[in-house]
This record gives sequence, structure tokens and C-alpha cells, in this order.
Amino acid sequence: MKKRIIIGTVISISMCFIFIIANLYIDYNLRKYSVYYAHNMEHKEGTHPEMAMALDNMRIIYKPNKKNIRYREDGTFIIYKNFTDGEQVIMSCNRGEKELRYIYYDSLEREYYFNETFKLSYGHDSSTGEDEIDIKTVDQEALYKDIYKDFGFIVEANVNRKPRINLQKEFNKKYYKRFN
Repeated sequence: MKKRIIIGTVISISMCFIFIIANLYIDYNLRKYSVYYAHNMEHKEGTHPEMAMALDNMRIIYKPNKKNIRYREDGTFIIYKNFTDGEQVIMSCNRGEKELRYIYYDSLEREYYFNETFKLSYGHDSSTGEDEIDIKTVDQEALYKDIYKDFGFIVEANVNRKPRINLQKEFNKKYYKRFN
């Protein structure tokens, strides 16, 4: 009788351990290959899931070493792009607030705030002293081109990194509503 209890206990503990490891791997896979999955997911026009996923998961995705690029992790994730004359372009992902926000600081002292789908939601211009930029007057296509010119290398470095186990369906279940 004792033998059966011991064997049953060992099997139960082993099954729990396997279940926990499988769930951790699924979460790890979805985060590590999130840019690849976002690229292959249908999304609404005007959203940029690849950049959003790259910034959300910067701690785990591949970050290429490039000249004049510096990464900082301390609660929020910040990418600095330094120019030779001391100007900086900064991209950050802020998780400390109620909702997820992305912030792009350009070299002209303007700040652009994006929502969780990476759609422009707010702007601020420090150089003119204006508190708010009317986002209707912003050429959003040109802004997104500037962002991808400065930080698109992160998306490019991860968009073709195929996972060994493709969990595209799981990714779509988790993020489809966010980007549609």
C-alpha cells in the first residue's frame, strides 16, 4: 500500500512539474518570437503590432549591437540613439501607468505618445513651449517613417526569427483584439 502511495505521489508531482514547465515555455515562446508572430497576424490599418511587440518584449527579444545605440532597462525600457552633435532620439515603453504607453522623443524636442496599438494619441513640443500638438496636424506617415528609420532595425532583426514550435494561433488568441 505504501508503494502505491509513493508512486502516485511521484507521478502527481511529475505531472504538475511538466504542466508548469510547458506553460512557462509557451509564455517564453510568445514573448521571444512576438515580433515574428505580430508580423504574421492580421491587424487593422494604422496599428503597428511589430514595433509594439518589439518594445513590449525588449528584455527577451534579440537586440542587435549597433553603433550609437544604447539600451536601458530599469522598470521601463528605453533605447537611446545618439547623434554626433549630442542630440538624442529616444524610444521608450512605459508600463508603470494604468495603460501601456510608448514614447518617441525626436531630435527637435518633440515628444509623441502612442497607445498600446502603437497609434499616435498625444504630442508635446518643448521647443515652442506649446503644451500639446494637435495630432490631426501631424503627418503620421512621416512620423512612423522616422521612427522606423531610427528604430526599425529592432523589428528587422526579429521579424524573420522563426520559432522552433510555431504558436501563431496562441499569439492570435492573446493579441488579436488589441490590434483589431
